[in-house]
Amino acid sequence: MTIWSHVREAGSTRRRLALWALCGALPFLTLAYQICAKEAAKTLAATPFGTAWFIALIHSHWAQALLAFEIVSFGAWMVVLAEMKLSAAFSLSALSYILVILASWTVFHEPADVMQVLGGAAILTGVWLIGSDDLPNAKGV
Repeated sequence: MTIWSHVREAGSTRRRLALWALCGALPFLTLAYQICAKEAAKTLAATPFGTAWFIALIHSHWAQALLAFEIVSFGAWMVVLAEMKLSAAFSLSALSYILVILASWTVFHEPADVMQVLGGAAILTGVWLIGSDDLPNAKGV
């Protein structure tokens, strides 16, 4: 039984809103994870791979934040998957593709050409179309 199958039960509106909030948070958690990963990689780039690299990784605030975002994302994803079909949940989380492209351009000043933007939009559109049949209709059914 998913959240969509018992819409008329008491408190179901609040549960649905909480689920949508988690779905909305997932792309931003993924974005935060990717930003932390990029910053951790930049921090560790000067350290040769080996024991010193692992020690620097353990002490890196970026790596610690990356791990925290991954744990929170995992928990949120498990809750979402328990209540929604995978195709619908994945289509909602696909916004992270676009957010990562925007972050690479704005935060890291990496070039984003038209093909990257169009490719990201195509991925987002395709995943949305795949999962759109599984999304609840306006009546919440």
